[in-house]
Amino acid sequence: MAEVIKDYELCALFRPDLDAEVLDNEVAAIQKLIEDRGGEMSRVDRWNRRFLAYPIKEYREGFYVIYRWFSTTELLQDLQYHLRYDDNLLRYLVLDYTEKERKRRKRLGKVQTS
Repeated sequence: MAEVIKDYELCALFRPDLDAEVLDNEVAAIQKLIEDRGGEMSRVDRWNRRFLAYPIKEYREGFYVIYRWFSTTELLQDLQYHLRYDDNLLRYLVLDYTEKERKRRKRLGKVQTS
């Protein structure tokens, strides 16, 4: 059976007290992990330091990095294992962007026909 390639998005929130070099290494390490496991990166967006709506691990600010890539689902298990044990990461969220985009287009299609 052919493997299905999907579009994924990862939103990673890093600690605000990281040096620029350490943050660069963290961003590069996640990108390398995705590419080494067969993922095809489409973009990496780095945001500046942002205030958080509520404290996370006693931090009120953090650096957001958004990764977008194409891969099979097999990559997700390795990625989540790596992210779970990263001390510089406050929080992360992985989305199946294929499904999100499909729902958005369906919703917009309904709005346009009404």
